[in-house]
Amino acid sequence: MKKENNKTLTRAEMQVMNILWSMGKAADVHEVVERYEEPRPAYTTVSTYMKILTTKGFVDYKKGTGKQYLYFPVISRAEYTSRVMRDVKDSFFGGSASSLLRFFVENEQIDEKEIRELLDLVNRQ
Repeated sequence: MKKENNKTLTRAEMQVMNILWSMGKAADVHEVVERYEEPRPAYTTVSTYMKILTTKGFVDYKKGTGKQYLYFPVISRAEYTSRVMRDVKDSFFGGSASSLLRFFVENEQIDEKEIRELLDLVNRQ
């Protein structure tokens, strides 16, 4: 299957990826469906997402038993998060990490404990 390597995931695709990341092993579509909260999507819906994620280059698969395919992520959650945050920084903040951080400090409800943790992190760098 051709890999398009699209950079971002839709909300529904992200749900599938979160399930695969949390499983820590290759899984078939039935196992993924079972990890959803009720109401669970149809098997065919999740199967379609797996095909899309494979085409986008986020997931690959190997043959299981019989007609079964086992799907697994080819990018870690940390790698994907880093890629998305870099794109946000570049697209919305002119590549400036300080502008990105300033946005969150000014526009989010960050408590004093979180601010101290951020300052400690900056001071360790």
